[in-house]
Amino acid sequence: MDVSGQETDWRSPTFRQKLVSQIENAMRKAAKADTELQTFSHYFHKCVSLT
Repeated sequence: MDVSGQETDWRSPTFRQKLVSQIENAMRKAAKADTELQTFSHYFHKCVSLT
């Protein structure tokens, strides 16, 4: 595996932008999962309180 070049150089703008994009995607996925869990929890507690 060749690890030389601009693609793997952490100082390059290309590498940094790729890393920023990956972090933003991970944050979006985490926020979506958290929202889905909160929605489920809300409905679950509503149903439990009705019985």
